[in-house]
Amino acid sequence: VARRSSSGKESLTPAEAHLCSLGLSDEQMAKVSARFGVASSCDVERKVKPILSWLADLGLTDLQIQQAVIGSPRLFCYSLDHKLKPVVQWLSEIGMSDAQVLKVVARRPQIFHLSLESNLKPFVHWLSEIGMSGAQVAKAIATCPPLWGLSLSSNFMPKVQLLREAGFSGAQIASSLTVFPALLTLSSKRLAHRLSVLQVQGVLTETSMRTCMVMSDAKFANYEARFDYKK
Repeated sequence: VARRSSSGKESLTPAEAHLCSLGLSDEQMAKVSARFGVASSCDVERKVKPILSWLADLGLTDLQIQQAVIGSPRLFCYSLDHKLKPVVQWLSEIGMSDAQVLKVVARRPQIFHLSLESNLKPFVHWLSEIGMSGAQVAKAIATCPPLWGLSLSSNFMPKVQLLREAGFSGAQIASSLTVFPALLTLSSKRLAHRLSVLQVQGVLTETSMRTCMVMSDAKFANYEARFDYKK
């Protein structure tokens, strides 16, 4: 972040000055500097400029580059050839379109913090195992990039098990996660309770599930009360 000398003039490191040239506001620069101190320590010629140039070559707009930098300044800590490029290449290999890849990089640059072999590949393999096609997997993770940061064993697997116990087939689960991948970001408590209510009332379908899961707690409480009123 911009610092002020005793004379009151801003004194920027080369890295900070270069990031300021992207059009980042003082507030945005403060966020960048607060996250890991990357902005003031990375070498401009060896790290900052090559990575920014690569992001532009990928097709990211100036705004998307700003989003990526603000979202994860740690980008500049990684090797371009051994970390960043391999992840982007893999995203294309699993069937994501260029537009989908750009969306993930801009909206969820934290994907680069994850291990390709230990995190990313096992997650996509699991999605395939539960019945999702390559196109469905690509659409789901492009639509909801935050999925990357969640645990496979303690988050995804228990939630899919809840869907199975509610009576959904593998094909229905795959379809639901393609259309509404954010389902996996909901709390298990919320998912289990609302599935139970819909199931007990005999109105559980893929559509009713998706509709109810996005309701606020207050709105769902009113929805639930309608069934109690009819008893």
